[in-house]
Amino acid sequence: MHKTCHVVLTTIHHPAILNDLYDNIQQHGHLDEVKVWVVGDRKTPGSATTLAQEVSRKGLETVYFDISQQDEWGKAFPLYNLIPYNTDGRRVFGYLRALEEGCEIIVAMDDDNFPTADDFIGGHQRTGEKWPGAVIREPAQFHNICEYLTMEPHRLVFPRGFPFQLRGHVNQPEFVPAPKNATIGVTEGLWLDEPDVDATTWLNGKLKGIHYNGPDLFVLDQSTWSPVNTQNTSVVRELIPAFVFVTMACPVPGGVLDRYGDIWGGYFLLALMQGTKYHAAFGRPLVYHRRNPHNYVDDLRHEYWGVILTDWLLQLLRNSFKPSSHDILDRLPELAEFLDAEGVTQLPGWCPPEIAKFLRSTAENLRQWSLACRQVGV
Repeated sequence: MHKTCHVVLTTIHHPAILNDLYDNIQQHGHLDEVKVWVVGDRKTPGSATTLAQEVSRKGLETVYFDISQQDEWGKAFPLYNLIPYNTDGRRVFGYLRALEEGCEIIVAMDDDNFPTADDFIGGHQRTGEKWPGAVIREPAQFHNICEYLTMEPHRLVFPRGFPFQLRGHVNQPEFVPAPKNATIGVTEGLWLDEPDVDATTWLNGKLKGIHYNGPDLFVLDQSTWSPVNTQNTSVVRELIPAFVFVTMACPVPGGVLDRYGDIWGGYFLLALMQGTKYHAAFGRPLVYHRRNPHNYVDDLRHEYWGVILTDWLLQLLRNSFKPSSHDILDRLPELAEFLDAEGVTQLPGWCPPEIAKFLRSTAENLRQWSLACRQVGV
């Protein structure tokens, strides 16, 4: 049976989330519509295979895509050798498998995002629907989605990847009519328990999201951005090529550049959507974010270059990247060329040479990702 909605996650742990996914999807009557891809890595325990089989027998079709299968399948794609083992960037192979099998929507998750009582699939199936209501426009051009979470203790916090130059500002939303044919292209559900905030926030004290205080869904005008992650996010088929996951693990002074692959990829998505009918939506379905163990000092070390370069990247994308192609696939090489030509040459002078190398490799990955998407047929 053709499944329209494909859930993709990667893990190096026992994927206990599969039991909770099954319970939610079964309860809300979506078993016949959903296929789950668990993309393994070299550290993933063998119990992942067993659990995927058990969940499939109960009625939620679940594939554990192990390394040996990935290696064999990946021979057809030059992209494959550009994605290192033991990185969460391997989730893109799940995206490609879902595209191959004709998905209409993908839902990207992390292995520590557990469904709440919300209809998880039903909430994400609003992706691809037209949006007749108002959209939110911010004078500062960025909207803080964490304001929709009641925090304990109460603090003004911002999602991972939110520009630092705007932190401290509160939302000042203007509600404007949606453009004709406005369509939800991406839906990011928010997270209770441990919100998706960066290491600088965690190092300032524990934080818990105890309540969601917003509407079921709110939609941003294309001129207003907010970080898009891969923790509870759905994308319509046409936009999956633009749902880039930037390959991390780049060696830099002090360690590796990491933990910003989804954030930079999410901003690339928003840039690639400009001028199309698609808009970004946020709200429900909610998940419980029960974080795997973290060392926040190490996280900060890995996030460092992503943190200090994101404001620069956003200014560059918003001011200078103007895609001209109508087709999303054709826009990817445009973005690759832009990073090669504009990004590398306009890097701040204090950047080490490794950052320029990282941008060039990101541009090449974009080209190969575009070719891979074309190969499987978007």
